Amino acid sequence: MAWQGVEIEIQVPCAGGQKHPVRLRFTGWGAFEVAYNPCEELLGPVFARMAACTHYLHEAFPEAFRNDTDLKRRLVGAFGAAGAPAIPALIQALGDSDRDVRWVAAKALGKLGDPQAIPALSVWAHAGEDAARDALQTLGHPMLDLPQAVAQVAAQGAWGVLIRALTCTQVREVVVGLGAPAVPALIQALGDSDSAVRRAAAEALGAIGDLQAVPALIQALGDWRSENVRCAAAEALGKLGDPQAVPAFIKALGDSDRAVRRAAAEALVKIGTPAVPAFIKALGDSDRAVRRAAAEALGAIGDPQAVPALIQALGDRGENVRRAAGEALVRIGAPAVPALIKALGDSIWDVRRAAAEALGAIGDPQAVPALIKALGDSVWDVRRAAAEALGAIGDPQAVRAFIQALGDRDWNVRRAAAEALGKLGDPQAVPPRSSKHWGTRPTPSRMIGMFAVRQRRRW
Repeated sequence: MAWQGVEIEIQVPCAGGQKHPVRLRFTGWGAFEVAYNPCEELLGPVFARMAACTHYLHEAFPEAFRNDTDLKRRLVGAFGAAGAPAIPALIQALGDSDRDVRWVAAKALGKLGDPQAIPALSVWAHAGEDAARDALQTLGHPMLDLPQAVAQVAAQGAWGVLIRALTCTQVREVVVGLGAPAVPALIQALGDSDSAVRRAAAEALGAIGDLQAVPALIQALGDWRSENVRCAAAEALGKLGDPQAVPAFIKALGDSDRAVRRAAAEALVKIGTPAVPAFIKALGDSDRAVRRAAAEALGAIGDPQAVPALIQALGDRGENVRRAAGEALVRIGAPAVPALIKALGDSIWDVRRAAAEALGAIGDPQAVPALIKALGDSVWDVRRAAAEALGAIGDPQAVRAFIQALGDRDWNVRRAAAEALGKLGDPQAVPPRSSKHWGTRPTPSRMIGMFAVRQRRRW
């Protein structure tokens, strides 16, 4: 005889806020049909469909069932009383989110003594659930090796058990080993009510690397309930490396959680060049954190096509963004030099200063003439940056400009010029000058000494 399920009577809300009993027939864990509703007798099948109790049963009851521990315990008891035909439903109950329900389900399975339950009970025993160990002991059977148990549970179609146990690292690793067959269940688990399960599912999907999970992981990247889930989704998408996730990653660069922002940026860097246009666009985002992360990522990718946008970002209103843009240009290196040289003539002095600093960090001698010219900039901070950059490059052709800068009206510029001359260190680097000015050709150390005397006179 075919399995007919078990009947449970519950109270449901109806018209006027009143409740009345309804009998439900459960053929599986959470799978039910209405066995008897008095409103159908009273109103007839057509009008009963419009009754409040009918709407409740079809719309609200599934969620209410998930949260009603007492009802689920009653159902486990009914399944246990039904015996062997209810074994598959009781195994499904081992995948319930309520640990108390899993406990009574394991106990019922142990009493029934059916070997069908051994794989699922073994999974939970490996995950550390005492009720599962006790049930196996009642069955008189040792727990299976975890890979064997997981494979048999999957073959039974009891994916709910494996999904619920995903938070156990050992179980998750074995489920990952199942590969593509596990992906649909893991995708569904991204919508689980338990954030720990959602996070574990995202981690497992990233480890499996199946691209069919990308849309679901993109959705998980916006999981407002848990930053841990968002972070795991970002890391998983980074492993998958699918460019269709780029817009979601860019949005995640502005996440309230630092770990999520970092994971999104790292994932975008892994995607590499395909992500560059989106990063360039993100440099104009209204969120300062997004602009900064975009600049940092562009530097990590190192694609020269980002140079013009990074040059523009040197004038960003956010100091951290400007710094990140400058560092990105330095990481890009030689391909950025021509644009940085051009930026020394920008109308915004912050851009000119940052360009000089970046050129010094890159150290390309082709920037020397432009930096010497920048020693005559109208803004002392630009002149100071140019002097320091020239000192870092260490090209002797800058010596005359340094000597002239020793007389700059700003102390910071004079100091930078003197330090740059000290770095050159070679007296042969100083070109001959008229004896009318020096008498003999001075060494860099003598020039620094003369600079100190001039400073004392100024003070």
